[in-house]
Amino acid sequence: MAAERVLIIGGGVTGLATAYFLSRYAIPCTIIEKTHRTGGLIKTDVIEGCHLEAGPDSYIATKPAVTDLAGELPGLKEQIIGSNDAARRIFVVRNGELQPMPQGMIMMVPGEWEPLQQSQLISEDAKRAIHQETKRKPLERQKDVSVGQFVEEHFGAEVLEYLTEPLLCGVYGGDSENLSAGSVLPRFLGYERKYGSLVKGVQQELRDRPKGSLFLSFRYGMQTLTNSLASALAGRVNIVRGEATGVARQGDVWQVHVGGETLSAHNVALCCPAHVNARLLETNAAPVAEELAAIPYSSAVLVMQVYDRATLGHPLDGFGFLVPRGERKTIAAATWVDTKWPMRTPPNLAAIRTFIVGRQAMELANVSEADILSLVRSDLRTFMGITTPPLFHTFNRWPNSMPQYVVGHSQRVKNIFEHLENYPGLFLAGNAYDGVGIPDCVRQADQIAQQICARSI
Repeated sequence: MAAERVLIIGGGVTGLATAYFLSRYAIPCTIIEKTHRTGGLIKTDVIEGCHLEAGPDSYIATKPAVTDLAGELPGLKEQIIGSNDAARRIFVVRNGELQPMPQGMIMMVPGEWEPLQQSQLISEDAKRAIHQETKRKPLERQKDVSVGQFVEEHFGAEVLEYLTEPLLCGVYGGDSENLSAGSVLPRFLGYERKYGSLVKGVQQELRDRPKGSLFLSFRYGMQTLTNSLASALAGRVNIVRGEATGVARQGDVWQVHVGGETLSAHNVALCCPAHVNARLLETNAAPVAEELAAIPYSSAVLVMQVYDRATLGHPLDGFGFLVPRGERKTIAAATWVDTKWPMRTPPNLAAIRTFIVGRQAMELANVSEADILSLVRSDLRTFMGITTPPLFHTFNRWPNSMPQYVVGHSQRVKNIFEHLENYPGLFLAGNAYDGVGIPDCVRQADQIAQQICARSI
């Protein structure tokens, strides 16, 4: 069998986008996907008129890759919507009660002083520490430090516990003592270098920032993006359903073992989690595999419950709430879906999306769906006073799905791509390397396509 131009392993958004960008250059490719569906972590369940996200519900507006891609796909850009920022309010659990986060916060940094002063979420001592932070001098760090150390140096332990950690938990599902400040908070490291004070940096950013929603999505859910990519590729890209079990080099051709079959290509794009790529490469690209295997992962469980709004007994007066680690029982966060995205449910219904991540998700790996639902409902009863049962729910486990950018991550990624130069025709992209968001994955997919195109000339 003649070797193909490109094999893409993984049919999530990164793999689909890679195939789409390759099609720009008329480069044929085949996607290998082990599940019955494409889209990976992007999945929107549609039940009784509700569009319920089983994975990410949005992407960050300041990174243009998804919006630019949407402009190329028929009718997709018109489907982009911003969150309902007029109702934007986020609560944080403190002493068992929901306290509103001060308005104008950018992560753990206040963009405005008055809302901070009026807030009951943090103490007067913590507020004084934030004011003192504006006196810090510019600093050029010589080595990577943890998010925990970085934030404590600037604002103290209380801001770390009640602002930073809860906000990061839904993105990484990890601990601030391990996460890398350089990889997780690069923008704030830049403020530290330029201004010394993160407060000064954020307040300058807000003066310069164009108006508009911080987060964008699609009218009927994020799966609109991957469905549009799949439609654009229909009839142009072959999809092989099966699990790749190994990647080997034979002369100038790469061979991928899928079930009992071997596929050959001059280029292979690995668009899977780092730990999956490590297993595929452990025999024939061991230095790359060793570094990939060292990237830790966390798990997540997402439970969406839909209620009769009239019986819920809660105003849903914001986007939802976060639960700091010291206050946490089971869930780390909850989104009040129809406040954040009003068009996602009929007016008579209310959807609450809950996240279980990190240690709690790992501990519940073998616990039944029914028992997990009971724990989630107990938390909602505690934090929101909800006693009525939902009309229906969705339940999704995502084991080992959240890469952890731990201290030293940027050096590890540098090592990976330096080793990769010794394996021409082998490419990596996804959320494990240079940004966990969907725009980061799309940007990397575009870069791979350009590299393959240049190699093919």
